[in-house]
Amino acid sequence: MNFWTREVKPVLLKELIHILNDTTTLRIAVIIPLFQLCIFGFAINNEVRDVPTYIFDQSRSQASFELVDKMQATTYFKIKKYVYSKDELMDSLVGGKAKIGLAIPPDYGRKLNTHQKATVQILVDGSDSTVANQAAGAIQQLGFALSAEIINKTKQGSLPAQTSNIEIRPRFLFNPNLQTPFFIMPALLGIIVFLVTSFLCCLSIVKEKERGTLEQLLVTPLSPLGLMIGKIIPYIGIGLMDFNLSLFCMFVVFGIPVRGSLLLLELAIIIFMFSALGLSLIISTIAENQAQAAQLMQMSLLPSIFLSGYVFPFDSMPLIFKIIGYLLPVTHFVEISRGIILRGASFHHLIVSLGVLLLYGLIIFGISVRLFKKEIA
Repeated sequence: MNFWTREVKPVLLKELIHILNDTTTLRIAVIIPLFQLCIFGFAINNEVRDVPTYIFDQSRSQASFELVDKMQATTYFKIKKYVYSKDELMDSLVGGKAKIGLAIPPDYGRKLNTHQKATVQILVDGSDSTVANQAAGAIQQLGFALSAEIINKTKQGSLPAQTSNIEIRPRFLFNPNLQTPFFIMPALLGIIVFLVTSFLCCLSIVKEKERGTLEQLLVTPLSPLGLMIGKIIPYIGIGLMDFNLSLFCMFVVFGIPVRGSLLLLELAIIIFMFSALGLSLIISTIAENQAQAAQLMQMSLLPSIFLSGYVFPFDSMPLIFKIIGYLLPVTHFVEISRGIILRGASFHHLIVSLGVLLLYGLIIFGISVRLFKKEIA
């Protein structure tokens, strides 16, 4: 009892008073878990739906239109566009515009009308094994259902159960064996760089604020812009080193090659780090101490993991969370990284994602400079 009264109780009371007096940290500690619980509870869903689908219909028959209508009626597929060549269909898959490509042959309608077996090819982006498996399974089930309808209509119900008038042949692209590392590793590169560089940069600046050394820099002739650029360049170097080491490990250990341009990938990671470090500068300007900085960084990190398509299917999220996801630089880098590494996408496939990433970087860095100027004014 004396131990409690003399030693534990005074320290306990001191810590409680310190926590209650630091209202900013206390509010962050209460609000962030509730915010994350609500977002992730609604947004995270392994169910696959609204998968972007392109159609190459060479038959243009009533039967092919019925097949497409049945696909559209399911929750799995979202018909985005009709294309007019196999090359255009493949280009949409390489560019990431489509996850599913349905190729209907010219004789599809004629064969069904003459009670022959009609074959349809489905091209599946296999880089996401979860989406690929569920989508391929869904369209094969749809083929079985349509076959059963045809059998019933033609009064051939006595045929063996395995007889089918429609055969769906899936072809998995970019990751034929549907290996999970092929889906996770390219996106993980961006998460690693974001985590390491942002935390290091943010905590470094906040530590200088706590020690008072940042104020010493402010009395020099340095402009806020020059000071901040000088601050982030070393962390860009650290990020590039981590990125290339991880890229080398990905190839050696997991056997995942870079199918596209390595130079384009390096350019993308530099633009991405520009955005990530700008965000860390904003947080370091707002935060009063390292504890607040770590909590605010966590608030930005977790949505970047769960709402970017890194783990869970992006197209299956509710619209509001898709909008939040599009506002995160990680989302666009994940698309760029998977496009270059897995699909061999080139600059013209990724120009929109690269442009958005660059725009975000300029906006975020501009905001951070403005906030920093306001703080030192």
